[in-house]
Formats: sequence, structure tokens, C-alpha cells
Amino acid sequence: MSIHQLSIQRLRNLSSVELDFDEGINLIYGHNASGKTSILESIHMLGLGRSFRSLKLTSVISQGQADCLLFAKIKNPQGVMDSLGMNRRLDGNHSVRLNGENLSSIAELASLMPIQLIDPNSARLIEAGPSVRRQYLDWGVYHHNVGFFDLWKQAQRLLKQRNSALKCGTMRADVRASFDPALVDVAQQLNGLREAYLELLKPVFFELLAGLVDLPDLKLGYYSGWSANRSYADILDESLERDLQLGYTQRGPQRADLKFTLDGANAVERLSRGQQKLVVIALKLAQGKLLSETKGRKCIFLVDDLAAELDWSHRAEICKQLVGLDTQVFVTSVGPDELTACWPEEARINMFHVKHGQVSQD
Repeated sequence: MSIHQLSIQRLRNLSSVELDFDEGINLIYGHNASGKTSILESIHMLGLGRSFRSLKLTSVISQGQADCLLFAKIKNPQGVMDSLGMNRRLDGNHSVRLNGENLSSIAELASLMPIQLIDPNSARLIEAGPSVRRQYLDWGVYHHNVGFFDLWKQAQRLLKQRNSALKCGTMRADVRASFDPALVDVAQQLNGLREAYLELLKPVFFELLAGLVDLPDLKLGYYSGWSANRSYADILDESLERDLQLGYTQRGPQRADLKFTLDGANAVERLSRGQQKLVVIALKLAQGKLLSETKGRKCIFLVDDLAAELDWSHRAEICKQLVGLDTQVFVTSVGPDELTACWPEEARINMFHVKHGQVSQD
């Protein structure tokens, strides 16, 4: 999957921009607030339906405008060029179309164009709450197993039903029987898919990490959301009284998490911010590499301000690994010289200069 043409209208300071991209490395440079990150933001919205910079659409759409319009020509895995368009409106009347046909869901959009984001906030994956790490893990499982999303939706529905019943303060046996067995079954299936994916990911991750930083004692573990080696049905039975008091289900697949440890301690307590960033970059690169190796699908990488907090040797290694993935990359920097010397000689670099919301190709 690769983007060949991109049209951006009325997004932040990009009033009207038309771009042609290369299938390899696309380096976008310009001063801060010039609009270079907004180009990445546009691609992210086309792939995932949302911005990675703001939850408020009013911040994304150009000031004084009612909507933003994005359009791209993308080459699908079969080598055929598709047309993808998105209109995001302040009045909520959004639309997403593929080859003129409306897409029914954001999940359908996400499956179309796998996107990985690496930006200055990536390090928070390790230090943030479980939901951030669970989202990272589920991205990989979703693209690796076609049945995952339906199971995930079932789990959300069953948990919502159970939590609604718990809020009443009592729960009859027949009410529990109407959703607890189904929740147990779905939870165990989700858990199996997550565990299986992580086992595939680990060797790829540690191989890439070794090229970035020396952390031989770093461990990556998995927490299912309930006690290991225990039946989830037994867990639900034992925690029922407490669940009733709280009004929600304490344990289950909605609590799954990744665990990073270093020398037996929580890794966030031992790793520097720079090390955390390198670990997360290796995690993101590993997902892209695994997707290519197991499914034959290419992931589009959006890399914002790669030079931030990284010395030249680490930049060069990351650039080398990105080129090795043989996929499309969009990377930003303040100046062209920050990264130009970091790429392997064989890399083809397509350069764009962004200035005051206008883009020119070098």
C-alpha cells in the first residue's frame, strides 16, 4: 500500500496543497509551524479517520472554515490505483469514499491502509496507562487476524450489558447466565489471539531493538486482564460482589496490558526518556516488519521530527531500518540537513519544502 497523490484542502494552515509522492522515503522539511506535521496529520486522518494531534475537529479545520477535504490516489496490494476521499465537517456530516462508494466504518478504513505513527510523544506508550499499550497490541492483532475485530466488538457489547446489570446493585442467576458464559468464551478467544501475536512479534522486536540500544535484560510480557493460569469464569464468580459494589467488571480482556521490565523492575523506572523512545520506535518498526513478513502487506510509516532527542548514530540506524522495511515513509525535520546524511546510499529520497502552508518539491 502506498500513497501516490495527496490533496489537502482547509486543514490547519494548508489551504490548498497538491502533492505527488514516491513509494520510498519522502522527507518533508520546514520551520516549526510551517505545516509539515499537518501533512502527516492528513495522511493519518485518511488512514484512521482521526487526527493524532487533537481530538477537537475545530483545531484541525482551517480557521473560519466549515470543513476540510482530503483526497488521495493509493496503490492497493494488487497494484491497482484506488481513489480515497474524506470530508470532515463541523456539523458532523462526515463522509469517506473509496472509488466513489461510501465506506461503512472506520474499521473498514483502517484495514485499507495500515499506518504506524512515530512522533515525539511515542515514548509515552511505556509510561502511559494500559489502554495505550492495549491499543498498540490490538493494532497488530487486528491486521494479523481477520476475526479479531468481530470478537472485540462482541466483548465490548457483552461487557456493556454486564456493567449495566451490575449498576443495579443485584444480579439474578438467570441474568448472569444470559451473558457471562458468552463473555468468558469471547475473552478467552481474544486472549489467545493477543498472546499468539505477541509471541510472533517478540523476536522481531528484540532483533530491531538490538540495533538501536543495548538492553539485553529488557523483558516484554503480557497480562490478559485477569490472573494467569486461572479460569476467567472463576474470576467472574469470585469478583461478583466487588463488581456489584463498583458497578462495573473489574477484570477481563478490557484490562489487557503489555508489561516492560528491566532487571526485574518496571522499565519506566529504569529507562531514560531517550531509551524509552528507542524501545517504542523498535516496537512500531517491528509491527510493520511482521505485517510484511507474515501477511505480505506494507505499512505506511509517519515519522514526525525524527531528530528530536536522538543523536546522529541513532537517527542513522532508524533510517537504515526504515529503508530495510522497503515501505513508504513520510518523515519530517526542521531542516534538510538533519537527516539527509542519515540514509543509506541506496535510498531514494523525495524531498519537500514547507513554508507558510505552501509546499514545493526539491
